[in-house]
Amino acid sequence: NPQEALVVMAALVAVMLITLACLLLAEPLMRLMGAKFEGALTRLLGVVLAALAAQFVVDGIKQSFAIG
Repeated sequence: NPQEALVVMAALVAVMLITLACLLLAEPLMRLMGAKFEGALTRLLGVVLAALAAQFVVDGIKQSFAIG
């Protein structure tokens, strides 16, 4: 369906533009936030990433052994 393809392409372009804006604003934003906030944010995102990884492992084990 050409209309669906157009919607997908528009969404892709929108995501690319948002990503470009984030990359261009990253350095000024990090200077504004400061080193302490950057460190705290890095640690917080590390905890979130570890929690997601642990959940993926648990879900994989459940699916592999048909538990729950």
